[in-house]
Amino acid sequence: MSVAFVTGTSTGIGQATAMRLARDGHRVVATMRNPDAGAPLVEAREAEGLSIDVVALDVNDPAACERVVADNGPIDVLVNNAGIGGLTAVEDASDDEWLEMLSTNVIAPMRLCRLVLPGMRERRAGTIVNVTSVAGRMPVAPQAPYAASKHALEGASEALAQEVAQFGIRVVIIEPGVILTPIFFKGDDSGRADSPYAAVYERATRMFTGLLANPSPPELVADTISESITTNEPVLRYPVGPDAHKLFAGRAAISDEEYVDLGRVASDDEFAERFKALFDLEI
Repeated sequence: MSVAFVTGTSTGIGQATAMRLARDGHRVVATMRNPDAGAPLVEAREAEGLSIDVVALDVNDPAACERVVADNGPIDVLVNNAGIGGLTAVEDASDDEWLEMLSTNVIAPMRLCRLVLPGMRERRAGTIVNVTSVAGRMPVAPQAPYAASKHALEGASEALAQEVAQFGIRVVIIEPGVILTPIFFKGDDSGRADSPYAAVYERATRMFTGLLANPSPPELVADTISESITTNEPVLRYPVGPDAHKLFAGRAAISDEEYVDLGRVASDDEFAERFKALFDLEI
């Protein structure tokens, strides 16, 4: 039985992925900071006879990462899903916020890649799945630290894919659009009223609220991850959700300058109209 190591499994995409991979026949090591939040996985394990081990792990703890990987190896599939989000403009973002975002969303996934790669190279097989975001290719103000972290994870994943192809190891980039997941409800964006970008925060909140009227379920991401692992015709990038495909198609059809010009639109109604015209999405 192959071993799938999935991070950030207490809710949302990680939880759905852990269940889907267990149903596919993997032994799943479902990691999360607080195992008390793993009750849904335990219930599914007991009800369906699934092979799921709920394991405590803070991905920002190097020693814990080494220990948990060593205790549960060899790892055949690594799904780097754990991450944090948030809306912060560059001028408002502190060094600590940048460091936390990059540590969790970039350094931690690469740390886990380093830990599983020696075994995968030795066996000349394995799959690494890195969950990024549409923001990794298409940043939207004011989420500079988040977009930068996901952009960095995309770049590192693309380089890694080239590095390990000679060893029979597959690297996959999953790019979810707006998914019904707690990441959109975590974080504290209060206290922005005094920011010179207050209107940008308000617009972004309204935009995400509008897109959440028709979100994709986390199970859609889990199904895509499962497909990316088992397919005989793999690709590097998998956008997930109708909105992700529309956003990427619309962005490819316009210039950088046209995209940046959206930031100059003062009226929310005009912004919504232009967004609809460019991306065929109601916000």
